[in-house]
Parts: sequence; structure tokens; C-alpha cells
Amino acid sequence: MKEAYLRMKNAKSIILATHTNPDGDTISSALALYAVLKRMGKKVTLYNSSNELPLNFDFLPNFKRFKSILPPKYDLLIAVDCADFERLGIESVECDIINIDHHASNTNFGKFNIVDKNRPSASLVVYDFLVENQELISRDVATCIYTGLVSDTNFFIYRGVDKDIFKIASILVEKGADPVKVGENLKERDSLAKLRLTELFLRSIELKKNATVGVGIVTQSDFLKSGASKTDSEHLVNIIISLATVKLALFLRELDGGKYKFSLRSKGDFDVSKIALRYGGGGHKNAAGFVGQLDLIDEIIEGIDI
Repeated sequence: MKEAYLRMKNAKSIILATHTNPDGDTISSALALYAVLKRMGKKVTLYNSSNELPLNFDFLPNFKRFKSILPPKYDLLIAVDCADFERLGIESVECDIINIDHHASNTNFGKFNIVDKNRPSASLVVYDFLVENQELISRDVATCIYTGLVSDTNFFIYRGVDKDIFKIASILVEKGADPVKVGENLKERDSLAKLRLTELFLRSIELKKNATVGVGIVTQSDFLKSGASKTDSEHLVNIIISLATVKLALFLRELDGGKYKFSLRSKGDFDVSKIALRYGGGGHKNAAGFVGQLDLIDEIIEGIDI
């Protein structure tokens, strides 16, 4: 961590890069570091290759500063919450990379790799990095780190949450994070279009293997009918895994070119990251994903013992 910190301190122009199809953890982790780097007087660009960010995170400081175009010159790239370089949506770079992440499938693509698979969010890896290097955790930084934590743990219900995590959450609240404000923005800002998309999605759900596997799909037509954006579909996989008998949830979102984004969730010891890795994706034991064809559903289900 010390070498990466010194490289960051010596950099003049820095890119903070988040992964494609951004979620709350990648956004929050980048914004936490942005506040620290700006306090250092650095020239910083917040980057996401998409023009569509989940708007319920717009309460976070500096959210509107994200850009989808890279500046012509920079001497350091910091990637957050990204298991491999390709998922940044950047063709190539000619500078050092600091890779900060918590995915077990991380490919260690950086010159400096700060990867802790035991942390339930990348924002907590950022927190460890800042504490290790005695950086001030301001109100803005605490808010961002806390938001990334509750976003990636679904408000502390996923595996990897223990008493140590709650201690850190308490520290973040002491330093200014407002749990009520964060909760209201993440849980109580749904649009009517999102509810309409959810209605269409519910009709698609099927249970297989004695109701231990749940499958649900949203098509591009569903988005057109409901008026929803793709970020309005992020919660749908959680609906499937919330079913009492379901141990494995498969959620598919139709992309261009006949492909689908597969989101996988599981309960207990069933490791969905192994499935995702088999098809070129990645993730965690109980949450993973990849991109593939629709007919992979049957192949996946036939190949598992659950």
C-alpha cells in the first residue's frame, strides 16, 4: 500500500476509472478517492465509459463530475472495483495503474494491486488504504465509503459482514456519514418506470430443479414498454434469490447483438463465481456475472448439482 500511495502522491494528473454498467460500489469508491485527491491538489478526472449512471447515487458529493471521455494526457490511472482491465471500457493506457478491488477473480492488472477478497466492498479496501496511509476521513469521504459498503452488501445482509464491518460502519457514521440519508436515496427513490419494468420481469420468472433455481429475463422490448433505463434493472436478481426455495438465481438482461448480461446470485456455499469464470466473467462466491447467449441457461442448469 505504501508504494501505491507514494505513486499517487507524486502523480500530477490522475484518472479515477470505474467499471462499465457501474454500480454503487464502484461509483462510491471513486468519489471517496476523488475527495482525497482534490484535497491534495491533484488534477483528477472521474471516468466511466457509459453515459448512464444510476441516478439514486446523485446525492453523493461530486457525482456530476463523471465524464465518459478520457483527457488527452494523464500520468496515473486508478481503477476501483474492477476485476479486469477490459471492464473499464478503455482500450489501453501508457501509464502506471493502481488497481483497488475486492473481487477474488481480480487479474492483478495493475502495477500496484491492492486487492482484498475478504472485504465485502471495494469502498472498504479504499478505507483500509486511506487509514493505512493516515489520510483524513472527511464527512464526504465517509459518506461515499459507507454508501459503497451498504450498496454492495445490500445493507449488511450478504456474506462477509461481521462485527468488524459494523465497527467500521460506526466509525464512518461518527465521521459524518448519514445512514438515513443514504438509505432514503438508495431504497426510496424508485421511478414509476422501474416499477413497470419489475411487473414485466415478474411475469418471466420460472423455477427449475424442484424450485431451487430461479430464472428471470428482461428484454429490450420490456425497457421500451416500461420507459425504464438499464440501471432500473439492477435489483431484479435480488427478487429471484429472495424466494424461499431458491438457492441459485439467474437474471438475464438482453443486450445488443443477441447477447445477454447474466447476473448470478446464490445462497449458502454454492459458488456462482465458478460459473461466471467458465464463461469469461467473474465475481464473488454468492454474486457474479458474465455476458453470453440465451441458450446457456439450459447448459448451466444441467451442469450444476444443487
